[in-house]
Amino acid sequence: MPDNIDETIAVNHTKIAYKDYVIWLQSYELKSGGWVPKALVVIPEAEGNGQQELLAPGETTLALREEADKQAFTMAKQWVDERLAGLRHDRSID
Repeated sequence: MPDNIDETIAVNHTKIAYKDYVIWLQSYELKSGGWVPKALVVIPEAEGNGQQELLAPGETTLALREEADKQAFTMAKQWVDERLAGLRHDRSID
């Protein structure tokens, strides 16, 4: 797997390991045009398993899938970092 997120996204990898979590990039294209950033974070077994779906707030659309995936990764990374810092108590979905 490439070393940085830009390379990872450029070669269309959708699964990225980050701090024992797995981030699935799931950005999707709208029929009206543009891409919506979306990610699914898989919580490790040591933290109780589960998943957290993250979707860009509002009507955020970007012109390219790569841009949407980059934003989705940023959202997911922030969610993981906040969870590990004890700032997130979202309920995970099974």
